[in-house]
Parts: sequence; structure tokens; C-alpha cells
Amino acid sequence: MNYDVIVCGAGPAGTTTALFLANAGKKVLILEKEKFPRDKVCADNKTWKCLDIVKELGLWKEFTKLPKKEINGVLVASPSGHEMYTPLWEQDVKEKGPWYNVRREVFDNFLAEACKKNKNIELRERCTVTGPALEGKQVTGVWFKNERGLEEVTYASIVVAADGSQSPIANAIGISPQVRGRHALNIRAYYEGVTGASDRCELYYLKGICPGYFWIFPVDNHKCNIGLAMRFEDIEKQGTKLEEKLNEVIQSEKFRDRFKNAKRAGEPKQWGLSVLGKRRKCSGAGFVLVGDAGTFAMTFSGEGVGPSMRSGKIAAQAIVNAFDRNNFSAESLNEYDEMLWKVLEPEVKGFRWLEFLILNETVFDWVVQRASKKKELIELSSRMQNDYSLAQNLVSPRTILKLFF
Repeated sequence: MNYDVIVCGAGPAGTTTALFLANAGKKVLILEKEKFPRDKVCADNKTWKCLDIVKELGLWKEFTKLPKKEINGVLVASPSGHEMYTPLWEQDVKEKGPWYNVRREVFDNFLAEACKKNKNIELRERCTVTGPALEGKQVTGVWFKNERGLEEVTYASIVVAADGSQSPIANAIGISPQVRGRHALNIRAYYEGVTGASDRCELYYLKGICPGYFWIFPVDNHKCNIGLAMRFEDIEKQGTKLEEKLNEVIQSEKFRDRFKNAKRAGEPKQWGLSVLGKRRKCSGAGFVLVGDAGTFAMTFSGEGVGPSMRSGKIAAQAIVNAFDRNNFSAESLNEYDEMLWKVLEPEVKGFRWLEFLILNETVFDWVVQRASKKKELIELSSRMQNDYSLAQNLVSPRTILKLFF
């Protein structure tokens, strides 16, 4: 097969990009370093940003068969222990259904299988991309180690870097996905037998961890995804190890009863990623960056799968347009940046207030304490779960007055 596009990485960003391109008639090669099914360290939450795209790709029937846990709301706790529960907005649930938590091992394999069944996609597993093939400044393909460990090169009009937070493609081009001040180290473990509410995602912005957080996300009727995220500089400053910190939280007075009879299923795993911040370049001559390679995980919550799939969908449209123009220059592919940031800019503006909160613990405590008792503010928080740009309303005069009175 001669390829129009090479996608590096078969996570949600890469497979989404490939499927939209294939459905538009483009020939796609996906290079994935692992063999499916494979685990991927993540908190496992699938919001409407993810689920709407699953439906758009025509994969909803298959998705409903996956093992998963229905999620109906989000609990946020401030450093001093004030808690605010936000149910998903009733109207959104009527239109879209609930959220779901699905283990990445299951979800990524589901998307990979959809790619394998598509006649316009070739998925090669156990192929590790090492860097871009270049003609001057134009990316024309990729170098990779193939299934036998031999170095190989292949070419296409456009390369999609969907190769994660340590992206060899992005690093080689000079757009590192590891952004100081916005890069966090995360640890995740599965536990069976954790007690407490099981229909919600719980995020605890604890003292000594905030602006990072400890999470409890149920993934089925017996198992929970338990994890911890902290900024690199906070880990270095405290001289702590993330696994020790996770165990310390689990054994703390606040959580020990919930874990009293719990058993860990498998060893903890760690990964790093940068969250969305200021506008950064995410395309160039012959390439685009999607998912964690482009640092699109959401500020405050760290949500990654939905934003990654969204970036893949937008990238696919921009790539199709580039083929229509027969122009794969940096100027042509800059359309992806413009399309993407038209969506992201309102969300980034909204999240600046939430960033301010988690970076100022005293204010964060006060706001959560007050907002948790205000029906109108809980409703605003509910509506934000489907439209992050509404976070801008948190700093409106009306909202500020509601907090005080």
C-alpha cells in the first residue's frame, strides 16, 4: 500500500485521526510500538468529548459492549477538605447519556480493532518510531525500528505525531511536549474493594499535592483506578517518590477506612504529561501534532482522552483540506493550528480562573466551601462539564456576588 499519511502511535489521538482520514478515503499507515491489547497508564475517564467522537465514527454499538462504569458526576475537594459534588447537567445527560470510565487497555484495543477492520488503514504493531525523515525542513516520512528490530524508513505526504508526551517526532522538530511548570508526573494503580460512592469521579486537591491531586475513579463494580498527579518541581522540592506519596495518602486518616479491605491488582505505573496552557505551534512542513504530543490534556482536571481525540478529528479535517490543495507546506498545515485554537482559546481563558484557584490554596478552600452551598454555582459547574468555556463565568460580577452573599 502507498500511504497518504503516516500516524505515529495508536492511542486515542492517533487512531481517531486515522479513522477520520480513512473514512475520507485516505490511505493511512499507523506505527505502534506495542502489541495490542496493551495497558496504558491513565485515569480512564471518558467524557462526552470522547463519547461524541465514538458515536460520530459509527462505533457506539461496539462501545456499549465494553466493560465500563457509568459516571454521573464529579466530586472536587479542596486542600482543607471542603467538598463540592457536581452532578452532570440533567439536560446533557438526557441528550448524550452519562460519562463512562473504561480501562485504557480495553478502550485503546477497541479503537485499534476498528482501525484493523478499515480497508484504508494498515496498523503495524511493535514498530518504534525514532524520528522524522526530512528533506530540508520538510517532514517526508519517519524512521522506525520494525517488528524485527531493524531500522526502516517509510514516506508519506503528511506525518501525524500521536506518539505521546515524550514524542520523538516533536522533540526532533524542536517542539518538546514537556513544558516546565505544566508537566506533571502521574502514578496509577488498580484496587479492588475500595468502599464509598461508585458513580462519580473523585478528585482531592490535598495539601502537599495541590495543584496536583489524588483521584478515585471506579472502572467496574469491583475495581477502582487510584492515582496521584504532581508537578515535577513540587516532587523535586519535597524530595519525595510518587509511589511513597500515593501510599501515604491511601493510609491517611481521610482514606484508610475506604481502603481497609482493598487489595491492589497489579503494580503501580507512572507516566508524565503536560497540560494545556499558552498557544504553542502544533504543525509545520509535512507534520501535525495531536494528543499528548501537542500537550492538549486539560488544565485542572488533567483530562486527556477526550481532548486527544478532538485534536485528532480536527487534524484529520485540516489534512483532508491540505490534500484538496495538494499543499503540505507549513503555511498550508497551519490551518490545523487555527482550527484547533478557535476551539481551545475560549476553554483556556475559562481555565485560567481554575488555575488561579489551585495555585492559591486559601482562595481555593474558600471558593469550594461557598460554592458547594450555592445552587446556581453548582448548576454552572454542571454545565461546565460539557462546555469548558463557561468557566469564564466564574469571574463574572454575578458569580462573585453569589460567592459572597
